[in-house]
Amino acid sequence: MEKQRYLNLLEKYLAGKSTGKEELLLDEYYKRLEAMSDVELSGQQENLLKDSILEKIRSRIDMTENKPKPSQKHSYRIWYAAASVLIIIAVASFFIHTDKKTDMVSRLPDNVKPEDIRPGSNKAVLTLSNGKQIVLANSGTGVLAKEGTTRITKKENGELVYNFEDKANGQNMQPVYNTITVPRGGQYQLVLADGSKVLLNAASSLTYPARFNGRYRNVELKGEGYFEVAKNTAMPFVVTANDVQVRVLGTHFNISAYADDANITTTLIEGAVSLNKGKLSKLLAPGQQGISAPHNREILVQPANIDQTMGWVKGNFVFKDLNIKEVMKIASRWYDIEVEYRGNVQSKKFGGTTSRFSNITELLDYMKITGGVNYKIEGRRVILMN
Repeated sequence: MEKQRYLNLLEKYLAGKSTGKEELLLDEYYKRLEAMSDVELSGQQENLLKDSILEKIRSRIDMTENKPKPSQKHSYRIWYAAASVLIIIAVASFFIHTDKKTDMVSRLPDNVKPEDIRPGSNKAVLTLSNGKQIVLANSGTGVLAKEGTTRITKKENGELVYNFEDKANGQNMQPVYNTITVPRGGQYQLVLADGSKVLLNAASSLTYPARFNGRYRNVELKGEGYFEVAKNTAMPFVVTANDVQVRVLGTHFNISAYADDANITTTLIEGAVSLNKGKLSKLLAPGQQGISAPHNREILVQPANIDQTMGWVKGNFVFKDLNIKEVMKIASRWYDIEVEYRGNVQSKKFGGTTSRFSNITELLDYMKITGGVNYKIEGRRVILMN
């Protein structure tokens, strides 16, 4: 979390171990915190706490007088910024742990919200070939259903696994299709009958045969999915996303094909894939991504930002200089929220990394500290403002 990073840098500074670059970064944090001057504390206990923290910081700075430091103004900024962050953290902790929690919360300033929004979790609905639906978050483990000779099993870790009982190759069997649908605020992982692994992001769905047969292993994706395809040179794996087909033999790649995004983006992690759109075909090398817009015949191939693309697979949000509206569109799928913008906040850019498994205020606080974006939470609505 950005606050923790800031405090770690502060600790190094006060111990006389920080570099000039780190001291400049601390000064930059101060400037951003200065823009957060709307956070004010009131009440006798808070003032006492403030005085206590300031005194401790002054004492620790006095102990490091022999260390060459930046200008006096720079040092003052650093300890004042430290005090600001520590006061916010300490007061929040005080409110949370007091036995009179309700009374304390009622005295919080408007922008310090007692409410929060929890992150998404593993949840999805499986639709079988006969139309029966299974809510996976509520189902037990073990065999959930059978499609012909294929068993559908939910493992202890929640993963959904397809495997078939007979030794036959199934080439003469009529395929039957299942669909797994992940709602906003969810994600889910499954292992297809060929051993390929798929992780689906929030607001996504995958339609696939319970058992592959024929010349190709065909699946259809809506939303976003990360694929680790089992190698089978005799039966290529084909993902159809809108009007783009991704054809592979065995590889790792990510496809983002949300209906409310401008483009379909395929990012290759390892192996090789062929992107096909009408008569056009493009090959991707590892570290590249292919971008295609609906109703456009072209496929643009460019270097990929692997950290940003793979962030969600590894449990993180990784944003690289994205505008706030794009950041919140991604966050809104995971937290299942509505977003409202006030002022010109949408024009701001944001970059940083936070955990997808933290409550939404970690991301929002990060945006506030590093980008000067204020927020309010009202139920499942997040309001962003200058």
